[in-house]
Amino acid sequence: MLRVLAPIAHRKVLTSVVAEGKRAQAAALVRTTRLDLLISGDAAGRDSLPLVETVARLPTPPAVLVIAERITEEDARTLLARGAAGVLLHRSAPQHLAWALTAVAEGSRALSPEIADAIVRGHPAPVLACEGALERVAGLSSREREVLALLGEGLPNRAIAQALHISPETVKNHVRTLCVKLRATSRIHAARIAWQAGVTALPA
Repeated sequence: MLRVLAPIAHRKVLTSVVAEGKRAQAAALVRTTRLDLLISGDAAGRDSLPLVETVARLPTPPAVLVIAERITEEDARTLLARGAAGVLLHRSAPQHLAWALTAVAEGSRALSPEIADAIVRGHPAPVLACEGALERVAGLSSREREVLALLGEGLPNRAIAQALHISPETVKNHVRTLCVKLRATSRIHAARIAWQAGVTALPA
């Protein structure tokens, strides 16, 4: 079942379902409905791949968030490479959907922690890349390292703010500073550097 959501209010997780239909109807629904996000739910993540590819070819494609009963690391990587904004597991989606919608609305990727962990474990960085990343993070403050660690977990600014008990605006400033210090072109690039350098969040 494909659920089509109306535009998401900036910095809020307020959405409304404006249409529902089969994945094959995605292109037609996008053309006739003003929206920011499509949610595709299926048993296996690969079932949503044709939808992701079809939507990506549209002139103004909305983001696509896939919620799967089960998915392999390889299928998750493929979905992200083909343009999916995020992938959640059905069993844990209720606790992650709020921040995932916010992340997608802000232009970030959203992954269930289980999927993110599998991707990180399955894609070790080259030794030279790790050494370069270690050099880049060496000059960060303790707070900047905390923000970078959570950024590496795919959390949006609001979730990082809640975790560190600071304001979203402060997080935004930290992310901007991190990108400058790390010579990162985007928050996703900064997250990749965090993975390569082994910067991880401390257990709660």
